[in-house]
Amino acid sequence: MTFARRLGLCFAFVVVLVVLRATSAEALSVQPTDWSSSITSISPSAEAVSIEVVAGGEAVRLTAQPGHTVVVLGYQNESYLRITSEGEVQANDRSPTFWANKSATGTGSVPATADTNAEPEWTTIATDGSMLWHDHRAHAMPGIATATNWTILLTVDGLPVVVRGELTRAPAHAPLLEFILAILSAALVVVLGFRWAWRTSTLALLVGSILSFIVSVGGWFSAPAGFLHPWLHLLVAMLATVLAVGSSLLSRASSRLRVMVLLAATAALGWWVALNLPSLIAAFIPNSLSANIVRFVIALGGGIVVGVAVIIVMSGGFADLATQNQAVVGNESEAGSVSGL
Repeated sequence: MTFARRLGLCFAFVVVLVVLRATSAEALSVQPTDWSSSITSISPSAEAVSIEVVAGGEAVRLTAQPGHTVVVLGYQNESYLRITSEGEVQANDRSPTFWANKSATGTGSVPATADTNAEPEWTTIATDGSMLWHDHRAHAMPGIATATNWTILLTVDGLPVVVRGELTRAPAHAPLLEFILAILSAALVVVLGFRWAWRTSTLALLVGSILSFIVSVGGWFSAPAGFLHPWLHLLVAMLATVLAVGSSLLSRASSRLRVMVLLAATAALGWWVALNLPSLIAAFIPNSLSANIVRFVIALGGGIVVGVAVIIVMSGGFADLATQNQAVVGNESEAGSVSGL
């Protein structure tokens, strides 16, 4: 099997795997956003429980102290979730809210057995006294345009508790510094590429791909329990890194193979940058790394892709590649003739 076919199969595997992971309609995932959700009050004050919103409001986390029973009411005030006095976390399978919260927009299928008036059927899902769930009352639903308030009702040991919060929109991030960084990194790659085209291209792609992988791992670990991990971002970053490493190690391979791998690594890193472009302007970025680091890597990766692309064009696709350090300007004699004009 030729290298081109192997590379094609690799890309196909990535696409198929991602599609299979996303087959559940509107699977829950955390995306870059300008919206932020926060709790403003808990009335009456309940020391037996702690509650917070996480991932920009996409999830709510509630923890109960041992010996206390907490019930979360659904959208129609039906029993939805429960923490028993023994710390068992349970979900009511007959709650319409339980099924509606399985999709990002609340439009998932609700079985006929779901009935707000039916006796709850509790299923234990954890035993640590802490639960995390997606709640459409606390996050920005499609079509929302202005800040709004939200309310979630609980009972703690049979007594009603009202949790109030607000959903606000922060100004979008202006990516001026990131734009400047991308231009500078592209210019640096091109300038160095005039003297060391191949070495500059492979090293730049290796640095950009490794950083993209680190950022993707940060996004992976930031996904709350029950939410879809950013598979595509991580897989594309892995692909770019593998290709970049392969490009730097193929010193004895044919020039055609080396160029193909480098082109593939450039395309993979460019794909990763394109996937992450929304993070350049979003106020909230779902990642365990800081937003500034994530934006820095995206901008740097974009500059590297542009810079390497310019080198590839100016060198004729490394058509005359003979050594690892081939320069865009050609050999020394050609450079001398150019300087003498």
